[in-house]
Amino acid sequence: MLTRTVIAAALVAAGIAATPSAAYAASAAYTPERVCGKGFHRVKDGHRAMTTRDGAVFGHVYLMYSKRSGKNCVAAIKTAYAGARTTTGAYLQVRGGGRSEDVQKYRYYAETGHIRGAWKCVRYEGWTRDPDNRVTAWGGRKTWGNCAG
Repeated sequence: MLTRTVIAAALVAAGIAATPSAAYAASAAYTPERVCGKGFHRVKDGHRAMTTRDGAVFGHVYLMYSKRSGKNCVAAIKTAYAGARTTTGAYLQVRGGGRSEDVQKYRYYAETGHIRGAWKCVRYEGWTRDPDNRVTAWGGRKTWGNCAG
C-alpha cells in the first residue's frame, strides 16, 4: 500500500493523474445507447470527436437510430470538464422532416430527443465549451447522410 501511495504521489507531482477523477469516471458511465434510450444503436458514419480549433478533444457526438421506431437521436457526451456545468449542445435535422436542438449548461451530455427519420437523410452536430465560455469544441456532419433506413 505504501508503494502505491508513493507512486501515486510521484505521478501527481509530475502532473499525471494516477486514477481517473470522479467526474471522468461518471462521464464514462454515459454511453450514447444509455443517453438515447432502449433500442437505439450507433449508425455508420454516426460518430465524430468534438474538437477545438487546436485539436483538443472535449467529447464525442453520436448519431443513433432505432429500427423499431424509425427515429433518430443525437447524443453529445463530454469528456473534458465532465461534471462541470458548461454550455453543451446537440443538433439533429431530418431532410424534409423535423429538427431538434438541445443547448444548456450540462454536466455530462446533451441529447436532442427522438425525431422520425426512417429512409430520410440526416445531419447532426454536437458542441461543448470550456468553463470560461471561451473555447468551443465542435463535431458532427454538416452534409446530408444516412439516407437509407
